Amino acid sequence: MITRRLADISGPFFDPHKPFRNWSAFPYAQIDLSSPPYVDAAQLRWGLARARDHLRALHAQGYTGIVIDNMAHVVAFDSPGEAIYADESPTRLRALAYRAAFGELFDLAVALGMEIFVTTDMQWSTPEVRRAVGTLDAANPRLAAINQRALAELFHALPQVHGLVVRVGEAGGAHDQSDAYAGHMIYTTPATLRDLIQTLLPVCEAHGRLLIMRTWSVGIGDLGDLICSPTRYAETFGGFRSPSLLVSIKHGPADFFRMLPPNPTLGLPGPRQIIEFQNRREYELFGLVPSSIASLHAAALMRASADPQCAGIWAWNSTGGWGGGTASLGTTGWSLWTELSSALTAALAVMPSLDAEDFVRKWMRLRLPSGVFADAAADLYLESSHLIEQGWYLGRLPQAEGKVAGVYLSPLLWVWWMRPTAALPIWAYLAEAVGDVTMTLRAGEDAATRATSHAQRMKTLSPCGDDADMLVTSARYFADTLALSHAIKSLMLPLMAQARQGAEPDPDVLRAATARVRAVINVHRTTWGTRTDFPALELDEIAQFADTLERHPHTIWLQARASSAAVYAIRHGHNLGVASTAGAIGLMLALLTHRRGRLGLAGLVAGLVLAMPLRRPALRVGLPWLSRHLHLLPSIFFETGPSVAEWAA
Repeated sequence: MITRRLADISGPFFDPHKPFRNWSAFPYAQIDLSSPPYVDAAQLRWGLARARDHLRALHAQGYTGIVIDNMAHVVAFDSPGEAIYADESPTRLRALAYRAAFGELFDLAVALGMEIFVTTDMQWSTPEVRRAVGTLDAANPRLAAINQRALAELFHALPQVHGLVVRVGEAGGAHDQSDAYAGHMIYTTPATLRDLIQTLLPVCEAHGRLLIMRTWSVGIGDLGDLICSPTRYAETFGGFRSPSLLVSIKHGPADFFRMLPPNPTLGLPGPRQIIEFQNRREYELFGLVPSSIASLHAAALMRASADPQCAGIWAWNSTGGWGGGTASLGTTGWSLWTELSSALTAALAVMPSLDAEDFVRKWMRLRLPSGVFADAAADLYLESSHLIEQGWYLGRLPQAEGKVAGVYLSPLLWVWWMRPTAALPIWAYLAEAVGDVTMTLRAGEDAATRATSHAQRMKTLSPCGDDADMLVTSARYFADTLALSHAIKSLMLPLMAQARQGAEPDPDVLRAATARVRAVINVHRTTWGTRTDFPALELDEIAQFADTLERHPHTIWLQARASSAAVYAIRHGHNLGVASTAGAIGLMLALLTHRRGRLGLAGLVAGLVLAMPLRRPALRVGLPWLSRHLHLLPSIFFETGPSVAEWAA
């Protein structure tokens, strides 16, 4: 049995009537106000009441603690020392309001015998903190002193808090809340991260609290492969023996994807480990559709329960990703599918040998009024993992690289959250990695057909009631998105397979395939485009590509050839890097199209600009435009995660 079982609790605080997109943190952006009282007290109290019910539900499921964001919003710097915030500072007054509200929730958690952990990005800042610190540099002693002071105040002001969870590997860009609350990636080497640990750990030890360091990283700096590299892990955590220090790692070697091996850093010597799981699957449509974790989590939890290094688990029920709809939140902060996955994960953590199928069927029969409909919903949930692997992913990728530049590639590269990509280098890689394109497409078509059959069955058996109506709509949405997935793959994979072989396709055949994709896109947008609960996928990027392909098939063919050549070079020992890869594509396009006017010029510009080092301003400014015109990178990259400036630093 795994005795420490943590879960996030952000979901109940999201107001579905206010815009939301970034699930990567508590919805402070919805609640913070720019004028007094600086927080939306009504939403905060409403969320707090829902969170109490959610906390009781988590406790009933078997969780022993909660994790909530974030230290920057609850530190007022009221402790003795240099004045950081003025008495009437909005930042200070927000911190006091959130501390009072969270204190009530934490008191209930303590009464239930549950632990509380607070998260933070490092380095977090506010304008006042930046002025007090001066240079935001990992070696700045003023920054270290303020971090120690903030942590000590957290434990003093909220004595219920059992520890701090620190992330250094993804900050800045879309994670910032304007400039009021910002994150900075300044701890990018094992040495600087060790110094940060040595700054924070004595405070935790002195207060009898835990420091939990996350290994999540997105490829930036020397710590870019910390999530999956045993060597980097040993450099970073070797020699630390304090029982107050834990390390939190994802169960897989990348983000929360299927069809990857176990994380190679699991069970390594050093601090004991918290293992992260995700129940509201961000890359599998945000809990809008069934996404069974039965076999995925059972295997990981079986390993964890036998590992003396495992100090607990952390399950994510509402954290992570950009996208989704109000059905992701349900009526209580999670969808029924996520609620089921959360319950199953907790049960497997207690008893890894649990019969997951039996658990799912019993849970559904208790949750739904009709036994036959409950069985139909259970059938769909249990088969959903296979349907997702074949219809949303591309099945197994027999020709895939294990790692590229030390980082494990996602097997779901073609779609990022809810946005399919037209980035040709990605499709070039996938067309080679799948091996048999025809077999892959056939499996995807079969998955879409099976999902449609489930949707029709559930509609036929559906009783009256909100839960049943939601599940029927979810099943239909699932089937429609798998059908759309199949249509996009049926265009892109054959195109890139032919580009690799050098066999230029018949323009009429390309136009026919494009027309089919456009028709499926139009149907999908007509069906789901006006809904906020089950929103349409974000299809502008793929639709723009289809338009260009229809008008200029030869131009796209040349881009496809250049992308295939660049990807081939990388996969066969020529490690060009991101910028040089894009530059190589651009230079190839310049050579191929030097007599074709604007495209030749764009290719030449791409080659010259993108071949520069990442820190060059030209890359930061020009990359989004070039990427869009030459179909180089997924457009979502320029919206989410760290900004290009963080990569270029």
